[in-house]
Amino acid sequence: MFNPVLLGIAKYLATKWLSAFSLPHLVVPPDDFLKCIRIMGSVLFVFSMAVFFICAIQVYANKILRIGVALKGLYSIIRHPQYVGLGIAGIGLSILWPRFLVAVLWLVMILIYYFLSRDEEKKMLKEHHATYSEYMNKTGMFLPKTIEKFIVPIGMPGRIKLFLLTPALTSGGAFLLSDYTVKHLPLWTDTDLVAVAILPDDMPKMAHRMGIFFR
Repeated sequence: MFNPVLLGIAKYLATKWLSAFSLPHLVVPPDDFLKCIRIMGSVLFVFSMAVFFICAIQVYANKILRIGVALKGLYSIIRHPQYVGLGIAGIGLSILWPRFLVAVLWLVMILIYYFLSRDEEKKMLKEHHATYSEYMNKTGMFLPKTIEKFIVPIGMPGRIKLFLLTPALTSGGAFLLSDYTVKHLPLWTDTDLVAVAILPDDMPKMAHRMGIFFR
């Protein structure tokens, strides 16, 4: 039998947390900071999807033309630019459609991409050991080599800590943005009533009329 406490926690997460928005009322951001966040989400999504498709064209063109493994362009800097593109697109989507569920799915996605990358590299080393091992020494997995060696710890214990730190930072950032947004929403409140203005400029009208309507 399932533990009723764990079932209760799972039910709460599914009905309350995962379905909630990390950036409430972002259709019209209430201040310049949140406007920048919204623009950043669009830029990240469009740019990273462009990176993904460009790299995909490069890979399949090499296969069709029988040129060999893609080692030029972004592949000369990092070994998995397509996965990086999709990962960044996930961040952009988390801003454009800011449900906590999207953030959780993003965490699952990057974990899957990590293991897929490891599996692909093992296959490449078996098929092209000399060439690919030299390529791996020159490039980083997801970041340029010089940056990756400072960010990614060496050894499994350090990498496990990094995997645990990533969801903590992701969920913590989402909660901080949610708290900031709620505190800056244009709200009209009464004893047991809260109304949200669509535009910040609507607040004076609400302050004048809502009290009359709900007396």
